[in-house]
Amino acid sequence: KFNATSVVKVANKQDTMASGFGSNGGPGRCYAFWDQFSECLKTADTPMTCKLAHEDYLECLHHKKEIARINIILKEAKRHDDIASGKAPAKAAAH
Repeated sequence: KFNATSVVKVANKQDTMASGFGSNGGPGRCYAFWDQFSECLKTADTPMTCKLAHEDYLECLHHKKEIARINIILKEAKRHDDIASGKAPAKAAAH
């Protein structure tokens, strides 16, 4: 969950962040997002101002939104396959 404390904790770790170089010598895949977030924190009146940059950086690192979307798509595809093959679960009776 995003809050001002989490932003400050991430911002305070700036000195301990990796160099920004990826495993192949170029910039890391999320470095641009980190840089954008870091610059936002430098100029922001409050850390909450940088909420979107923080979310972008975390999404780049962990892909949670992408994975959730893929799981929804796969679940829906399975449901369609089950319906097509006659394996669809019986619908619950309405109350």
